[in-house]
Amino acid sequence: MKLGFVGCGTIASAMVTGLCSTRSAGPITLSPRNAQVAAGLASRFADVQIAPTNQAVLDASEVVVLAVRPQIASGVLSELRFRPDHHVVSLIAALPLECIRSGTTPAALVTRAVPLPSVALRQGPTAIHPPTQLIKALFEALGTAIELDDESEFDAFAAATAIMASYFTFASTVSGWMTRNGVAPDNARTYVGEMLRGMAATSLAAPDRSFNALAEEHQTRGGLNEQVLQLTTRDGSFVALDRALDTVLKRLQAGASQ
Repeated sequence: MKLGFVGCGTIASAMVTGLCSTRSAGPITLSPRNAQVAAGLASRFADVQIAPTNQAVLDASEVVVLAVRPQIASGVLSELRFRPDHHVVSLIAALPLECIRSGTTPAALVTRAVPLPSVALRQGPTAIHPPTQLIKALFEALGTAIELDDESEFDAFAAATAIMASYFTFASTVSGWMTRNGVAPDNARTYVGEMLRGMAATSLAAPDRSFNALAEEHQTRGGLNEQVLQLTTRDGSFVALDRALDTVLKRLQAGASQ
């Protein structure tokens, strides 16, 4: 597979890193956008080269990954000439399939995807819509591909990715509290990181149990976990998270309607 990236930000960099880290990924061509990141990837991986223009990326590629910001997407696409045999993968948030297809004509195949930064470690889920065998295989090499037939469902997956910064802020709050109570910062960070990794592993090892069931299993009546859960629930933390995700989904849908 000859893979090309138009745009070279955090997610594109993570994909390239994941694909190149364990085996030969085949030729990967990067656009000159974000020259520092592109140069860093090209220096690390023999399969990676930098094209002089975005059009040169397309000319060298079979699968074209669009990884530019939504605000400039229309301008970038208007300058490109796609081929009928191109398979386009759009990572552009809030830009629906219809718009991508319109901007990449005559490319016959277009897929939306929402990979996470953890694909650099070949971990984590990537929602794809509509699914194709080729793009499923691409993201299975980077973690777990989740195939979706409905674009509104895809938008919900995209909205759910908005919890990442909050997750790390949650971890920072716990480790910071430990530090204020006499724990060395390195020990606090290691402990919280390993604790969260263990809980993630527990949920993956028990796919038949809901998260609510796991929450029940991880608390005892009158215990410490029950105390913290009751207090944070009473403070409205989880209701606020639910409402925040609603606003993200509306923002995505508003972008799709423009």
